[in-house]
Amino acid sequence: MLVEIDVWKNAHLWYRENGRIVYRKEEFIPWFIVSGIENLLEEIESLDMPGVLRIERKRFRSVGEENEGVAIYVRPYNFFTVANTVDRYYNFHRARLYNVDIRFSVRFMAEKGIFPYMDGRERFIPMGSEDLEILEFKRHGNNLILDGRYIDPLDYSSIEKIVESLDPDIIIMPGADENIKKMVEIAKKRDEEFNLGRNRGWRTIGEKEYFSYGREYYRTGALVPIGRSLVDPETSFIYKEGGIEGLLTVSRISSIPISIASRSTPGTLVSTMEVYEALRRGIAVPLHKYNAESEKTLETLVLADRGGIVYQPRAGLYFNVSEIDFTSMYPSIIVRKNLSLETVNSNCFEYELVPEIGYKVCRKRGFLPEALSPLLNLRIKTKALKKSEARFKGIDSALKWMLVTSFGYTGYRNAKFGSIEVHEAINAYAREYFLRAKEILESHGYDVIHGIVDSIMVEGEVGDEIIADIEEATSIPLEVSERYLWVKILPEKNLDLIGSPGKYMGLKSNGEFKLRGIMLRRQDAPKLIKKFQEECLDILRSLKNEEMIDNIREKLFNKFVEYSEAIETRRVRNEDLLIEKRVSRYPYQYVSRTAMFSVLMDLYDRGEIKRPGETIRYLVYSTRPIRAVDETRIMNVDYSIKYYLSILRDAYNEILV
Repeated sequence: MLVEIDVWKNAHLWYRENGRIVYRKEEFIPWFIVSGIENLLEEIESLDMPGVLRIERKRFRSVGEENEGVAIYVRPYNFFTVANTVDRYYNFHRARLYNVDIRFSVRFMAEKGIFPYMDGRERFIPMGSEDLEILEFKRHGNNLILDGRYIDPLDYSSIEKIVESLDPDIIIMPGADENIKKMVEIAKKRDEEFNLGRNRGWRTIGEKEYFSYGREYYRTGALVPIGRSLVDPETSFIYKEGGIEGLLTVSRISSIPISIASRSTPGTLVSTMEVYEALRRGIAVPLHKYNAESEKTLETLVLADRGGIVYQPRAGLYFNVSEIDFTSMYPSIIVRKNLSLETVNSNCFEYELVPEIGYKVCRKRGFLPEALSPLLNLRIKTKALKKSEARFKGIDSALKWMLVTSFGYTGYRNAKFGSIEVHEAINAYAREYFLRAKEILESHGYDVIHGIVDSIMVEGEVGDEIIADIEEATSIPLEVSERYLWVKILPEKNLDLIGSPGKYMGLKSNGEFKLRGIMLRRQDAPKLIKKFQEECLDILRSLKNEEMIDNIREKLFNKFVEYSEAIETRRVRNEDLLIEKRVSRYPYQYVSRTAMFSVLMDLYDRGEIKRPGETIRYLVYSTRPIRAVDETRIMNVDYSIKYYLSILRDAYNEILV
């Protein structure tokens, strides 16, 4: 089911029934709530603003309390203008607004109790694509391919005819976010129309710069057709992780149309899922976060303001290693320990104390655990199913990312249903459970060699009875997720004996590698360096025991010499030495004169500005001073032998056992 809201008062619905597309239109009038003192409510009741259809008193429920307020019903076209005006003017008088910044289609579906791809079954199920008509283009070089036919990605006439003839529900088109805008412009200049939707016109998704988990990101704007879903697999994180089944599943769960879901972050998906659940239960969603962080003593702040445990590993090579993982540890803690905005440090008579920090958690069931529980149960189910059926692997990956961000969202400054105290309580339980697991393993004679938050590596094989002991002690399900023939933990830079928690590689018992932090996994490593490490891993795949180490080292050294000579004699193409990096700031904001700075300034001088979050690829041609050029000018320079030999040497040291 696809829902579109127009600017007047209409909801447009498309869905399949007995294999045929059904279209219907329903009236939809969004409304928001204002609460405050009686004088303020009386003043708001007398408002006369464009687009306001009616105003009425309303008793409503927010998370943890009931309030008296005023509901303002507004035509969609004027909705945000009215809401923002009321918020700006009355916020000074301590007015609180609810149900404002919610996507109209999500509001409509929550009020009607429907969701995308509703088929008579519950919402939290793995989705398949067999009941939908999907048109998937492939990319080959600069062209699109469909059934062996090459299509110019800007040939809007041919693409429009294909879509009209097949009438798909979903279009998967590489490069769509850039090329659709170009095709619309070309058609407009020719005084022609170009449409791919079931209704004429396009819905605009604006470009966006944002900061997440320590990195700058840039999302290009897009045009999506009305009445049909459009996915660009090259820009969709969820599609890359979960495929079409994963994307369909999270769209159904979050209630976000697939065109929007494919261009959303996991955090947006899980927060919208929580909003939908709140509206469905009749809980008003606050516009602003009205509960500030509570006052704490310095001692409490020191104890509480910490993350999960990262075990400092010892650098080295270890044989016969088991990796134990808690299943969705943080979401499991939220659900099982009832951590929510209205349960942590609230006034109640029955409560449980959080380990170490002593926060009180009410036993009365909270909203956040109720909202996340079905998502967590579905993820536990798909994690088990993917071991026997490959089609569940993508779905499980998409759900994993939603659950991972559900924890981070609790500490986000604008989180609707979280607070910093909830975030701190989750971390406190996670630290406690990690230490309990470590103590049980060590009491059975195991040597813990590595651990990060919810994952522990030990030497030796771990039996089911020990897993059961840890589950009983922590109340969190866990499993032996991997068995390794060997694991190499890389050292910290300039510290040979101290291991780096985020850099290791291991050969699994099935012959596959798990790699973390080495150049092969890094975006900025040149193609040649990745190829070098791939060939080294082929050599390392034959390493089974300590007796083979000397022979393996000799083969790795020979490979290093081979690649060194290729660089020194300039037998390497410039294209294979390009470094790809994400822009983190504008050129004038750089302090150090790095290779990135020299490239950005060169582009700026030529009239091209790269925004933070965009990526560039460049070639280094000088080290003193360091200089580089972007990929469009690499034919005019020779690469720096010294610079790329140093990168190769670092890559060799990472792989050397």
